[in-house]
Amino acid sequence: MLATVVDQLAELDDHAFTEHFRNLELAHRRLDAEMAALIAEGERRCIAAVDDHHSMKGWLKANANWSNAHVARSRKLAKTIAALPAVGDALYEGRIGSDQADELAKVAANRRVADQLGDSINILLTHAEQLSFEDARTCLRRWETLADLDGAHRDRAMSHERRSATVTELDGSLYLRATGGTAEVAAELEAIFNQALEREFQIDVAERSRLHGPDAPASLLPRTDAQRRFDAMVSIFHRSVEVPADAKAPTPVVNIVVDQRTLEEALARHGLVPEPTDLADIDFSQRRCETTSGTAIVPDAVVRAAMQGHVRRVVYNSAGVVIDMGRKRRLFTGSARQAAMLMATCCDFPGCDVPGAHTQIDHLDEWDRDDGRTDLINAGLGCNGHNRVKHRKHYTARRHRTGHVIYYRRDGTPMLAVGRRHPDDLPEPEESDERMLTRLARARVAALRTAA
Repeated sequence: MLATVVDQLAELDDHAFTEHFRNLELAHRRLDAEMAALIAEGERRCIAAVDDHHSMKGWLKANANWSNAHVARSRKLAKTIAALPAVGDALYEGRIGSDQADELAKVAANRRVADQLGDSINILLTHAEQLSFEDARTCLRRWETLADLDGAHRDRAMSHERRSATVTELDGSLYLRATGGTAEVAAELEAIFNQALEREFQIDVAERSRLHGPDAPASLLPRTDAQRRFDAMVSIFHRSVEVPADAKAPTPVVNIVVDQRTLEEALARHGLVPEPTDLADIDFSQRRCETTSGTAIVPDAVVRAAMQGHVRRVVYNSAGVVIDMGRKRRLFTGSARQAAMLMATCCDFPGCDVPGAHTQIDHLDEWDRDDGRTDLINAGLGCNGHNRVKHRKHYTARRHRTGHVIYYRRDGTPMLAVGRRHPDDLPEPEESDERMLTRLARARVAALRTAA
């Protein structure tokens, strides 16, 4: 019975408990890969006909009582590993998780890019292994956009065309729903909402301090997080009619980060600059075309923003480290602080997703302990709690050649997700990211010429 298992888990020390979890996760990945292979083989041999089911979907539901969503996700993964065995190998060996495999399957289901995915799959699998899930998904969406710019623009135009919003009363409560628009509009509204939410939070902090003192616990805040979110939304509505229509909005609300090659390629497509041929190669995971919160933006939207908004020059090296913002400052203040904040979307500590806007600039090599320099190459992002625990527990953090920050425990062991290899142990890629992107660009040109 499960109670016996629970008793056995309770007897494990912390190290053994973590190792047991990691081993279970590896076993889960192997089983998911084997299940996908089984479904693919079942599709091939038409196993559904044995008991007169109409389809593989019916066979799976009859034998496993799965939901339609589970069936669809499993069949999509099965088709992916049948077409791209490298995905199945990575999942079976535990180098990627089931969530990463599902994201790859979603892209493989896009008929407009499926034929190009095989040539890039090894690079994309490396990113899926080495990056956090959120960063790997952003990287995959970036590849999908570059592989199918026309499709990305069609989807964007359709979403914008179908935009809709409803605000009404329903059974004595508010009903609010908004859909559509574009990624850059969504990022802007998210930034505005977060500003309003922070304002409501500071109101609660001030009230708590007035009633209970400055060191009172968070449990004594007057409102819950959910209540503050609702009130923040209401405050946005109120402010929109209270502020004069011609009032100047605070700027910048949203920062868009784009690497030089992506920007110049977008400008070249519109005939504004020559095709870039003299730029240094960079790792694909360091290509940027997104807001600082990680919302992916199509390159043409960046061109439009550059024409309509303010442009700030930011130069990255091949490891994704900001090396220039047009002027130099001492310490992590002013431009140096802004540059450090642009290098990541959240806290660098593994598993922490505190947004970058709420983090502090941290010396990777600490100022006192490691004689760390106040250079951007030594800058990382850390939330308030992980900044302190890094010093207290003598953790170290290093930025590797790939540009990614890895934390190490006091005994020198790296804090890596299960199945993830250390960057120094990765084999040399068969194809560089930039060559892959060049091949994608040539494929797009050839497809356009064929269509014409």
